[in-house]
Parts: sequence; C-alpha cells; structure tokens
Amino acid sequence: MGGDGMSTIYLDVTDYVEFLTRSESPSGVQRVVAEVSPLLMASHAARPVLLDRARGVFVELSGEESDGLLRKRLPTSGTGLPTDSTVQAAAALERARAAQPVAIDTRCTLVFLGALWINDALMGAARLAHTQGATLVALLYDLTPVMETGHTSTVNRLFTRYLNLLISSASAVPAISESSRRDFVAYAEGKGLPVPPGHATRLPCGITPENRDLSQVPWPRPYVLCVGTIEARKNHRLALSAWQQLIERHGPDVVPDLVCIGRLGWHASEFLDAYLDSGGLNGKVSVLSNSVSDTELAEFYAHAEFTLYLSGYEGWGLPIGESIAFGKVPIAADNSSIREVGGEAAVYVPTDDLDALISAVESMLVDSVFRQERKETLRMTAPVPVTWETVAAAIAADIEAAEGRELVYPKIELGREYMLVVDSVAPETDHADQYLSHATGDGVTPLLSQPRVADDVAVSDAAIVGTFGSPQTWGWELRPGGHAVLRLKRPVDGPLTVLVATRSMPGRASIEITGPGGPVFQEIYLGSVISVPLGDGTRGTPAQARVSVTDAADSVEGFVGLRSFVVLASDDKDMHIIALNAANKALRQELDFIQGTRSWKVTAPLRRWKGRGA
Repeated sequence: MGGDGMSTIYLDVTDYVEFLTRSESPSGVQRVVAEVSPLLMASHAARPVLLDRARGVFVELSGEESDGLLRKRLPTSGTGLPTDSTVQAAAALERARAAQPVAIDTRCTLVFLGALWINDALMGAARLAHTQGATLVALLYDLTPVMETGHTSTVNRLFTRYLNLLISSASAVPAISESSRRDFVAYAEGKGLPVPPGHATRLPCGITPENRDLSQVPWPRPYVLCVGTIEARKNHRLALSAWQQLIERHGPDVVPDLVCIGRLGWHASEFLDAYLDSGGLNGKVSVLSNSVSDTELAEFYAHAEFTLYLSGYEGWGLPIGESIAFGKVPIAADNSSIREVGGEAAVYVPTDDLDALISAVESMLVDSVFRQERKETLRMTAPVPVTWETVAAAIAADIEAAEGRELVYPKIELGREYMLVVDSVAPETDHADQYLSHATGDGVTPLLSQPRVADDVAVSDAAIVGTFGSPQTWGWELRPGGHAVLRLKRPVDGPLTVLVATRSMPGRASIEITGPGGPVFQEIYLGSVISVPLGDGTRGTPAQARVSVTDAADSVEGFVGLRSFVVLASDDKDMHIIALNAANKALRQELDFIQGTRSWKVTAPLRRWKGRGA
C-alpha cells in the first residue's frame, strides 16, 4: 500500500473456495486462508475475491458468501467438510461466471494467501494485475519442488513460473518461516534478481489440548506417533526401517507400535510397498489415512510415548509444534524450518541417518534418565505458542509497507519463437524413432520449427498477459470479450511485427488489434497466424499492443488458442514466408482431420460457411 494507505485490499480466495467444492480434509494451506482471511477482513477491510477462470477476471464474494465460506472454522482433520460448505462454494464459483469483475488498477493491492503455485490461470491473472498497476503481496510456504527431488516435470515447471512471478512482480513476499525466506532469497540471488521484502510469520498449531476431554485412550498398546502426509518427503520409509531393526534388536514386546496418521500423498509407493509386504511389520506399524477426526488426533497426541517427524524439507513442521503443545517429545530430522518449530524441546537427528534415528529412539525407550531430561527440557523451553492474530499482523505489516513494483518489459531475441507453455517433454524410451518424432514434432515450435526451450516460459509469461481462460498444454485460451497484451523491449531499431501462432479448430474467429501499428481487424481460420504490427521505434524502448477477440461463434471450441509468438523485422520477408508456410502446413493437417471425421460438431461450421445450413 505505502503512500496514503488508501489502496483497496483484495484478498484472493480462489484456491480455498475451489478446495471446498471437493469435500476433502483441509491441508495446512487452506487452514491459513480460512484463519487469516477473516482477520484481515476485520482489521483492514480486505475484500475477498475469486478468479473466474473462463474470463480470467476477479469477482468479489458477496457478504453472504464471505460469512458462510470464510467465517466458519474448518475442521483440522477428518474425512471431509460439511455439505453446506461444499454446496455454497460451488454456487459461488457458478455465480462468478457472470458477475461483474472488480476493477484492478493502481489503487488496489491484491493479496494471495493460498496455493498460487498450482493454479496456472491464477498466476496469469496475477501477472495481468501487475501490468495494470496493482500491488501484489503473496504468502510463501516453501520451495519444496526446487529443494526436493521426486516431483513431476510439470510440477517443477509450474513452481518455477510461480517463483519467477513472485520475484518479478510481487511487492512483498512474507513467508511462513525464516527458513522459507532464506531459501527464497537464495533462489532469487542465485539468478541475479532483486528480492521482494517480507516477514516470517510462523504458524500456530492446528491441534492443542486446551478445552478437550482427553481421557479416551485411542490405541490398545503403547505407541509412538508419526503425523504427516504419507509421501516420500516425509520419510516414513526411514521410520519403517528403524522399527524393523529395533524389533530385531529388542523384540516386539519392548518396542511400542508406530502409528502413522496422514493423508496419502506423492510418491509413497516405496514405503507403502514395504509396509504392505511386511504386514506392517506383523502389526507393529499402522497407517491411518483420512479417517481421524480432530478429537481422535488430539487423543493420539495425548497418549503417545513420543513422536517422530522425519521430513526431509518443510516450510513449517506443524506436527512438531502440536507434539510439544501436548507435552510429547518429538524426534525430528534436523533441516529447513524444523528447529524454528522445535527449539530446544525436540531431539534432532541428521536427515536420512538411520543409525542416528535408531539411537535416538532407543534412548527414549530404554534410557529413563534421558527420557525424563528431555521431558523436563520440553517443559522449560517450549516455544511461546503462535496465534493466528500474530500471523495476520505480520502479513498486514507487509501489505501496509508494500509499494508498487516498476513494470519490466522482457528482452526479446529477434527471430526466436517463444512458446506460451512448454509442456512437451521428450518420451521416456530408448527407441530412436520416438525421439526423432518428438524432436521434429512436439519438441519444436509451430512456426519456425525451432527447439522448444523450457526457460523461454519466463520470457513469454512476461511478454503476453491477458484475460485468459484455462491454460492448456499447447498455450492459452482467449475467449470473446477477452484480450491479450503483447509487451516487450524492442530488440532492434525500426518497424517490427509480431506473428502469433493460434489454435482455433475448426472454425473462424474475429480479432481486433490496437497499438502503435493499429487498429487492425482480422479474421483467423483454424490454426492461422495473427500478424500484430508494432510500428517503428528505437532499440531498447518498450512496445505494446493489444489483441481482443470480438467473435468466435464459428469456432467449435468458442475461443482462440494462443500458442507461440515470434518478433520479426517488418521487412524480413523471408522469415515471414517461412512462418506462414508452417501455418499453411498446420492448416492442411487440420483440414485433413476434418475431411476424415463424421462429427457433426466439427463439420457444422464448415457447412455453414458454404451456405448449406447446419
């Protein structure tokens, strides 16, 4: 906000509302949105908005929707959400499809508390808001996809785009821990980029013993508790190996059960295979997923011998704080934010060190003096609990201090074709013919047959922004009433033209181009090329043009798909011919498909054009 503090604060809750429609148990991210949003609404008159994906615009929640969706406390765990929340969330998304968009300009601050990194459409809307003058503030959780292996290439690319968005466009990036802030700073500095400021908020416990009847013992035998999503990063496989050796060394009567509670997540097959093949080490290890309520989880904490938390990387290790709140000593892997949560109260072991883990568990099991010392240390040094009010206050401080970022126009290489989405990876095969097919087909750009480069997305994200619909693997949807803005630094002196490869199969659409070389009206057919004149100018100066879709009724899909773009000197006729020949080739392929199909949906537009009726 900065300045006179008169900025309107819009609080994006898209991820949260979409989550509610799925009736799933809430994750930590949804918990943050649900708890912090009402506090910011009360203290700073923040107005909750959600993204209408089809139009690429933000719509404000009604008062009734805000009360029903954001002022009801979420369950911390369990099997799902109340039906009324699910129905109301779905109704809010449906209403947003036709509601009046909010005005995004220099007088507003747009705050993102949710999982912005998994929503490509939302990231696109945030980029557009930045170019419209809005101040962006985004809460950072962690850098797991770039710090940990095991994620899909698509997830990694999405997250890289997310980090690029924060670094280039956000005015403030508060983080849930000092560790996450350090990782973010290191990532940005490693790329030679400026780092947006931000506080570390920390996070409260999701479950505490206050005001609970904890007399019910939830398990028939002594047990050690391990809470966390069942996924490779949480390292349940290491815990299983440790339990196997402990049982072999001390016998099953001495070693307590290991009870693992958490939702099933990513890449857990190694642990689950070993767990199932061993029959849970003959019943000594149990996995409870999606079936434990708040009350039951509190009982599990209250009656555990101690807890394990062996994750290889965390933005904030919430179960460590919960364990301490219940007076249970956690044994935790020593990495990332773990010490911020555990302080002196936890027992730390090196990450992935099986021998050290076994030694720590043995000390807690058989060394009564050590165990009592650790309990006393926990009692004396337990960190002061964090409240949601302190989290909201830290974020609010960053909102208040945030100043709008200067717009940066990307540097474009003349004659290089940039894909809007690079999501075509080489096939995992040893067959040379399949590699060759990829290298000459999906692996090259549609106009100039240049190799597709994943890093180009950082350029194209900044070069083309707009009111896009849902992103596809081939590019962006642009529907009637929507627009795309091409923005770049001129790579050379003189008049320039941008050629944009499209996808609109089958059918016809009308577009309007405004800018230094316009206005221009064009009709595009099937997969033809949009020619956008940028007029004359000097190297290094900004250039900008706007492409609006005025009609796509004759396109079966109802939109124009933007695939790639290339900037050419307006008098470079040879390159223009190469690009147009490529478009003609694509057009012939589409026509061959149409002639070979009997689909009424596909052939009806062509029959209308020929005057034969539908």
